[in-house]
Amino acid sequence: MSANKPKAIWFLFTTMLSIFNICTIQIFAGLTWSFYAVTINALLSLGGLILQLHVEPKDQKRKVLIPLHVILWANSVSVFLMMGLSLFTLESQYHNFLRTDAKMTGPVDMEALHAASDDPVTLVETDDFYVFLVEDYNDIDFVAGDRPSRKDESIQLCIAAAFQASYEVGFRHDNVVGWHTSDEGLQPGTPLDGLGGFTYVDGVGHIWDTDESADAIKEASEKGGCGFQQFIVLCDGVHGSHTTGEFRCFRVVAVVDGEVLVIDSRTQMHYEEFVDALIDYGIKDAIYCDMGSGWNYSWYRSRSGRTLDIIGAPWPFSHNWLVFKK
Repeated sequence: MSANKPKAIWFLFTTMLSIFNICTIQIFAGLTWSFYAVTINALLSLGGLILQLHVEPKDQKRKVLIPLHVILWANSVSVFLMMGLSLFTLESQYHNFLRTDAKMTGPVDMEALHAASDDPVTLVETDDFYVFLVEDYNDIDFVAGDRPSRKDESIQLCIAAAFQASYEVGFRHDNVVGWHTSDEGLQPGTPLDGLGGFTYVDGVGHIWDTDESADAIKEASEKGGCGFQQFIVLCDGVHGSHTTGEFRCFRVVAVVDGEVLVIDSRTQMHYEEFVDALIDYGIKDAIYCDMGSGWNYSWYRSRSGRTLDIIGAPWPFSHNWLVFKK
């Protein structure tokens, strides 16, 4: 047993790290591929610990156990790679330091929002939200494929938009979930039940309920506008059918008095708390935006022309965004 003690301590340490990885990813990313990856990682680390505690050193030298040793030791090293994934997930749930223009405690007031700042983007803080209002946008566009460039000075705000069906470095329109229309025209994407939609046509933004969103996006494409499908959060004040048990930061695109806003929860919340807070804030029409780890990467432009990160880090698998242009 004494000969195995250092090895047992090593596997105990990597098992504890694996448990941290499991908890972090389950809480903030849910039951995704990354959760199952760190769970397998933890089970193999635990297997290594059991081997060191219960198998004598002389018995471990048997040739039949050599492949198992290679697997367990390689896995114990990979725990640190998984730790990086876990820390990335954790980091992507916290907003960067944001310099807000004003704080509001009551229901949304568009006049007060506009009066808060003369920056390209007014950033207002409430008890529950960060509210982003682009002061002078001339267009809103759905961009799919290449990530919008921060050097493009016409872009005032950039956020992730639709879900994607799978993790892929390369881009395919059929990997975007739901109907969407961009510079490449109308695309059906990967179908998913229960999706509403957002369109922007001739200077007017609109949130569409599930039974009308597909037709609305097709019409937007015919008229030269943009649109994409996503889960409805609120439509005419009615709670959408989407729900989730995740505890995370959430984001919506909302339409208030004909103007399009982006609203983030200031910190991690349960989804129902987020929706209730939107209702209390006076939001009646809002559509979900993808806020998974890496997909929540977003930025806006300051008065000086600098682009400021809102949350998250770039992720090579994300391939579609909603951009506000001046």
